[in-house]
Amino acid sequence: MTNLEMTQGVQTRLKNRLTSDDRLILDFDDGVGPYSKVGVCSLEVSFRFLIVNKDAVDPVYDETLDSPVGQVHIKGYADSYLNEAPKLALSHFGLIQLSSAVGVLDTNVAIIDHPEALIETK
Repeated sequence: MTNLEMTQGVQTRLKNRLTSDDRLILDFDDGVGPYSKVGVCSLEVSFRFLIVNKDAVDPVYDETLDSPVGQVHIKGYADSYLNEAPKLALSHFGLIQLSSAVGVLDTNVAIIDHPEALIETK
């Protein structure tokens, strides 16, 4: 299992928004899963944090990474981006930046609180 490294600033930002009933997802935003409306139609890689209720972790998030704030759920196939020393740090502009041994993956990893509340049920 891969470890997801986080600077103290990122840890603090996430801990301030998480409760004991929440689970953290590092979502590879590719249009797959209930929390993506459309895939990113560019050559850019896009990640975002989703904070969801513990009962709202969709099966598409089938792997976890260990992190200083607990387990982080991911789509298993996104592991190819995250298998070489993934790290989250705050940029000079205060944005969360995701990098790995190969370089910067995403310069602005957003945090989205409870997107499951926005999904319409039929």
